[in-house]
Amino acid sequence: MVMLATAGCGGEDTRSAKSLRACVAGRLAPGTVDHVLESTVDGVTTITYLQRAGETLVSVFPSVGAAKEAMDAEARIGDAHDQRVQNVLYGGGGSAAAAVEACLR
Repeated sequence: MVMLATAGCGGEDTRSAKSLRACVAGRLAPGTVDHVLESTVDGVTTITYLQRAGETLVSVFPSVGAAKEAMDAEARIGDAHDQRVQNVLYGGGGSAAAAVEACLR
């Protein structure tokens, strides 16, 4: 996943990594996810949900524009498999991906 970040412009409907992670945790049954990793680089927070069925990657950008730019960059290199909702890109499968999608919709 390519991650690009730009300064947020404000006034956008964005989701914070903290609120998204809390929502996902509330939707997952205990023991569903083996590990959750989180890191922030240049204002982009990446959350990785690891489970036996695979992994779900979530990137929370500081703005909708930054998420759109990252998605465009992925498309240019032929790696456009992520979904975007506002300032969040996500991809993967299993119950973690379903929980992420439910929290974003």
